Amino acid sequence: MTALAYILFSNMTDRILLSMLGVLISVYSLYIEIRKEHDSSYRAACDFSENMSCSKVLTSKYARGFGVMAKYLGKDHLLNARNCNLGIIFYIVHIVVAVFFAPPLCAPILLMMSTSSIFVSLYLGSILAFVLRDFCLVCVTTYVINGLLFYLNYSFYFLQVL
Repeated sequence: MTALAYILFSNMTDRILLSMLGVLISVYSLYIEIRKEHDSSYRAACDFSENMSCSKVLTSKYARGFGVMAKYLGKDHLLNARNCNLGIIFYIVHIVVAVFFAPPLCAPILLMMSTSSIFVSLYLGSILAFVLRDFCLVCVTTYVINGLLFYLNYSFYFLQVL
């Protein structure tokens, strides 16, 4: 009964649902990237105009290894993975930790994970706005998901500490 009460009365359900949404958005990003690589005329549902094009952003050099790994490690290096692949892994790990770890252990892990995602979101958001000068709906959606996860994990962590 306590496990059911924990799921119902904590923000765990919200965190899991947001993480599942993050997985779906990341999978859609991967689909766009792969489809655009094989068909340059492909127009994604999130391509609204020249300055609102997620496929333009997702096929840029910043869509792999955060735009820096290829420069230092080479474009074929394992760490030069697609950002959306890293997103899929991140959100799945987030779900696994939230579901299978006890609250005193998972709270700091989730807070560290979501804090790191905030820094990555700020970095990629800056590139989106100031370097690429584009608006990517799927990118911004993941930034919002990361912000909400940070808020939930921050409040969850301090509920565990107090």
